[in-house]
Amino acid sequence: MAPGDVVPDHAKQLKSKEKRPGNRASKAECEPDGSFVFEAHEAWKDFHNSLRHFYEVGELCDVTLKVRLPLLPVDFLTGTVAKDEMIKGNLSCRDLMDEARNYHLHLSNKVVPDFEYSVRTVPRKHTAGVLFCVGGRGGSGDPFRSIECYSITKNSWFFGPEMNSRRRHVGVISVGGKVYAVGGHDGNEHLGNMEMFDPLTNKWMMKASMNTKRRGIALAALGGPIYAIGGLDDNTCFEDVERYDIESDCWSAVAPMNTPRGGVGSVALGSFVYAVGGNDGVASLSSVERFNPHLNKWSEVSEMGQRRAGNGVSKLNGCLYVVGGFDDNSPLSSVERFDPRMHRWEYVSELTTPRGGVGVATVMGRVFAVGGHNGNIYLNTVEAFEPRMNRWELVGSVSHCRAGAGVAVCSSHVSQIRDVGQGSSNVVNCM
Repeated sequence: MAPGDVVPDHAKQLKSKEKRPGNRASKAECEPDGSFVFEAHEAWKDFHNSLRHFYEVGELCDVTLKVRLPLLPVDFLTGTVAKDEMIKGNLSCRDLMDEARNYHLHLSNKVVPDFEYSVRTVPRKHTAGVLFCVGGRGGSGDPFRSIECYSITKNSWFFGPEMNSRRRHVGVISVGGKVYAVGGHDGNEHLGNMEMFDPLTNKWMMKASMNTKRRGIALAALGGPIYAIGGLDDNTCFEDVERYDIESDCWSAVAPMNTPRGGVGSVALGSFVYAVGGNDGVASLSSVERFNPHLNKWSEVSEMGQRRAGNGVSKLNGCLYVVGGFDDNSPLSSVERFDPRMHRWEYVSELTTPRGGVGVATVMGRVFAVGGHNGNIYLNTVEAFEPRMNRWELVGSVSHCRAGAGVAVCSSHVSQIRDVGQGSSNVVNCM
């Protein structure tokens, strides 16, 4: 993604004039936010018999410490686990229940004094899901069909089944254990169509098209539906927002944003969908707004410290992270974090290299930044942010140098994804 990819062509002219799966995993369910949830009721029945043995020998707390109670569905946590007589009768176990409740309160944007994250609030590797990097483009200029998938345990990427269409500046999200790729540009024209990848079949399937063809859109999922936000074509930056109902395979319009935003970033956090930065056709934006689906209304929130478009956005520990992007023509290494409880932005540690058109997602308690353009070359490097250390570190690189790719975490097991083995040891031209 070059800087101009988040600005319509007519605005560029104006600017130049101015200046593995077992039985339990295969039955896993996925909540609307994409989190991996094991079959809690069946697992608890099995586990409860073991708990009674540890209870009788006085080692109940020791074994309960190893259970990641905060990651259980909140209804099951309060309706089943909290009512268990063995748990209620053990003071240390009750402390662990308090930790789990506070975790869910914190994620719902409630202020919880002295709350701290622990190993029990981070998924185990085999349940964390699979990081997908979808489409984009590299030094050749042609958009990619290819996707790459990240193995957390191996710290390496492999190629998965290709999309039906080439797509750069594509919107990508995972909902219900499937990956959706929406819109973008195929090298010839803007796209409004959508395709869905199902790890169980290892195939991409075409789904209903949006009403507006566009690239540089952002996707977010809240309460089931998928929202396609902003974007641009060669003439216009859009304020349009469309909502996709998965069950009916149908798009409908919702309230437009207050500001047109091409190359915008988005994420659902709490009860809102956030639209962060982007370009309005004239300049990169520092403004942020959020959508309340119950009121069908967008409202402004606190501005970022830095104007940016082509930025990546993700959430971690109840906060929103905005990563890299372009300040008009300059790729950025800065990263900002927004805490909705305090309504405040703050800078965190910078990326190791500037990344415009970067793909961003959260997995295993870290924010991953994939590819992008540093002002000179397309990147295949990947880095991950550790919030407790406030530090970015390089992890396994993708094979294709790419920017304008969509990145999302799918709640599947890495062994479900077919490795198609195309060029997995070759780095294509990055210039």
